[in-house]
Amino acid sequence: MLVILKEVLRNFLLWMYVLTTVPIIGLLAIITKRHFFAWLWCKGLLNISGIKINLVEGSLPPKGKNYVFMSNHQSQLDIPVLEVLLRDYNIRFLAKKSLFNIPFFGWGIRALGYIPVEREDPKEGLRSILLCIESLKKGISLVVFPEGTRSKSGELLPFKRAGFLIPIKAGVDLCPVVIWGTKNILPKGSLWFKLKQREVKVMLLPPIPAKDFSVRDKNFLAERVRASMEEALNRIKSAEE
Repeated sequence: MLVILKEVLRNFLLWMYVLTTVPIIGLLAIITKRHFFAWLWCKGLLNISGIKINLVEGSLPPKGKNYVFMSNHQSQLDIPVLEVLLRDYNIRFLAKKSLFNIPFFGWGIRALGYIPVEREDPKEGLRSILLCIESLKKGISLVVFPEGTRSKSGELLPFKRAGFLIPIKAGVDLCPVVIWGTKNILPKGSLWFKLKQREVKVMLLPPIPAKDFSVRDKNFLAERVRASMEEALNRIKSAEE
């Protein structure tokens, strides 16, 4: 009973935090255009929830460079986890275009340089890729979810190949990231944080030099990255059994 009460209390505090801080952080982001406020909001969310990030394999890539981080996607919590973990890389996310219309939240991420993606329109998709390349050339790192949506089961979904043009065209190294545990805390379609298990495991795989690939290699690169991420996911799951 005590465990249930604690979870109810944490959920209450989390949603009070979200509802009261999103307008404030959104306005600060619009006025200052400082990415610090996105990191601060995400850090606060993880602190209130009690979620801990455990880097179980690999290490953060060398600082002073920018990267395209390719991550699996299991939950909306992946975003705050990556914001906190990758703070030193000045990251921005690709996000569904519809999110940018949400008052304060959408306005804030637009002001901070997050990149809208319209997956059903090829012309808009090309425009998004060009915006990504432009951002990378300004020294920003990007986070791409190549599955295109969250996986309910935690298994890797098929990859969208277009995103692999971004590191190739920009000449920026690609860094695969594997996340495990967020789907158990906030599953796709749920608004309830299940906080009995609050550890999120992360693996950072070795960066892949973009200079080794051309545009014609995008499918091969996608297959290589997906295979390495799937193998890493299997290692995480095997360690828990």
